[in-house]
Amino acid sequence: TRKCPQQQHTSFHSSPSTCPQQQLLYCPRLCCMMKGPNGYGFNLHSDKAKPGQYVRSVDLDSQAAKAGLRAQDRVVEVNGLNIEGKKHSEVVAIIKVSEEEARLLVVDPETDDYFKKLGLTPTEAHLRGPMPQPLTNGSQRTQKKLGDESDPFLESGLNLSPTAAEAKEKVQAKRRNKRAPPMDWNKKHEIFSNF
Repeated sequence: TRKCPQQQHTSFHSSPSTCPQQQLLYCPRLCCMMKGPNGYGFNLHSDKAKPGQYVRSVDLDSQAAKAGLRAQDRVVEVNGLNIEGKKHSEVVAIIKVSEEEARLLVVDPETDDYFKKLGLTPTEAHLRGPMPQPLTNGSQRTQKKLGDESDPFLESGLNLSPTAAEAKEKVQAKRRNKRAPPMDWNKKHEIFSNF
């Protein structure tokens, strides 16, 4: 898995020369946090009227608070995996799969509106490069479609981010491992008849 940068709670922007000051207001944030004794310290919720996964609350002095996570942030990616369109339970499973650390790409409500007006989904690429700008009348600039960027590790057969199905399977496998081993009926009868 990819590790978080050394600065764990800073919004990562490109340099001011490539990301004008007004656009710094609309940069997504990468919140990297290590799991504490009481978890990460935030509550995630979804609303049927408003698609997406949102941070409901952040505990004071929690790992999430130290990472810069704020209430009302919309979660776009978890550990590099886009979670838009996923069910709440699937997103929770993806977060739980990485037992020690979570990287959440989030946007505040204003940044979310900005990207929606542009018809774009924020990605980690928006943390480093120039921010997208609204098209002006007559502009024929083409936009790169999401998913066109190839993962350099994929070509070598290394897939670093699990799919939702893989994450779900891992969680279910842990549950299966916690069950008592299967036992034949005669053995059960023998055990319980001794009581």
